[in-house]
Amino acid sequence: MSKQIILMFLLLVAGTLSAGEVLRVVSLNPIATDLARQVGGEVVAIVELMKPGQDPHVYAPSPSDLKAAEGAALILAMGKDLETYLDSLSETLGPGQSIFEIGRMIPSLRIEAGMELFACCPVHAHGVADPHWWHSVRNMRRAARLTADAFSKALPAEAAGFCERAKAYDQRLAALESWAKQELGRIPSERRRLTTAHAAFNYFCDDYRFKPVPVLGLSTLDQPRPGQMRQVLDTLAAERVSVIFLEHSANPAPLEALVREASVRWGGTVLEGSLLPEAPTFEAMFRHNVETIVKALTTEGEEP
Repeated sequence: MSKQIILMFLLLVAGTLSAGEVLRVVSLNPIATDLARQVGGEVVAIVELMKPGQDPHVYAPSPSDLKAAEGAALILAMGKDLETYLDSLSETLGPGQSIFEIGRMIPSLRIEAGMELFACCPVHAHGVADPHWWHSVRNMRRAARLTADAFSKALPAEAAGFCERAKAYDQRLAALESWAKQELGRIPSERRRLTTAHAAFNYFCDDYRFKPVPVLGLSTLDQPRPGQMRQVLDTLAAERVSVIFLEHSANPAPLEALVREASVRWGGTVLEGSLLPEAPTFEAMFRHNVETIVKALTTEGEEP
């Protein structure tokens, strides 16, 4: 009898393993990778092309990257034209492959008139949709639901699991959002100016009633042009800015010059476009940014 029980157990395990399916996806952004892990769990195998710390505005998949994408059912992109190479990438897809642009169904903010100079890159400098939608927890909650739907269509047998994990992730994001509102609420309204190199935090500012004050040009390597430094200094004075935040991918040299010339101080480094090893998830990235901003803007004597 014991041998029969053991045999039945082995047959049951073998049947479960053979019946199990894995959804293979390719990720074009570390934030998309994290989202896929949260929603997909162990039934999603992720090929991560863009690595943490890379600039999404300059990354493009190499031939070896495209080779690694072969056989994947879904290619995950952040969307809103962040990945400018998607049209050419779509031409290389094989049968059964598709690109899922996570941000396509998320409401867009537009680069405002007069802000084009300070956008993240030339592609996003002409009144088009701001691609940095992930700086809103509300948007990430919606993205989790959209990702669960996309995974469920690709692998219907695991739809219930995708939905369950998306709900669990949504609960954590809801708690993160409540925490952020409480922490940022400590900053007086007259201090709610987020001064960075580029206009990359508009969604964050829109959610938490900050005024974005970007001060540099399109490229992460830009130096102020002749006369621009004076204009920037005048802007800082008019906005009563006393704290500048360094974006992780920005060139620090021109900002260091502003710190000297305008008698402002560093607020710390904020993460704008990608995850880092020390902040390997969206939750860690967002928490880091909130803590950095709160610490800098609640410090006594930071007003000029």
